[in-house]
Amino acid sequence: MNTKQIASEIVSGLSAYLSNADLPAVRSVFVSGSYCRGDWLDSSSDLDITVILRDTQPAARERDLQQIRSAIASITDGRPFPSQCPDGVDFGIVSDDLIPKTQAEARVPSPYPPFSINMFDLKAYHKMLYGDDINALLPTPPSPAECAADCLRALSQRLSALNLTDTLRAMFLTYKAITAAQLHFGEPTLHKYRILELYQEHIPDFPEKCFGERVIRNYIGSFYPERPPEALAVAECKSFVPALALITGAAPPP
Repeated sequence: MNTKQIASEIVSGLSAYLSNADLPAVRSVFVSGSYCRGDWLDSSSDLDITVILRDTQPAARERDLQQIRSAIASITDGRPFPSQCPDGVDFGIVSDDLIPKTQAEARVPSPYPPFSINMFDLKAYHKMLYGDDINALLPTPPSPAECAADCLRALSQRLSALNLTDTLRAMFLTYKAITAAQLHFGEPTLHKYRILELYQEHIPDFPEKCFGERVIRNYIGSFYPERPPEALAVAECKSFVPALALITGAAPPP
């Protein structure tokens, strides 16, 4: 199954639908991530669709979101879309009051990383489907290398809250931490095809470094649903990410 083809059908179909839609509660709809960047992994990558909502009544927001969801469901028409995300579409919903207005606000690692450490990639690789272009909404991206320590502290905190059975979630958070560390020491890129090479080349040696290579190979080599990622031990992820954070100069989370 060619999941990139399904993703392209969703993008073109949703774009056509939105060209005539009346969605007063929606400020912007855009596609980002590997679909736009060019590192799509068949039967693993998901389609990142983000909706930015205006500060209006909850009922109006839900009505407009439901229209978009219904349009996507009509395009897929029940076809399977195997990926790391259920149903193949990672549907992000962001209130426009959470969008950073300055670089200082963008350095904060939450609530939405594409608007902080990954903003450089988002502004370079996205496809607008509706409304205001995010290039006009967002400030100049902060240096991802300067955001990495805060991002790693936040990921360490999120990992510490996981229970020991949440293996896949732990693996995904650990992969994000590896990406943040690579941005700190290496090149400003999120390209998945190069992440193992970049990790090996740029991350300084530390006792747990080999575990990071296992995480990368596990993540990149997964194909859903026939070959899901190996369930790595949550305890190992919880010890690896703080160690990774320390070599970037990030103090342990409080």
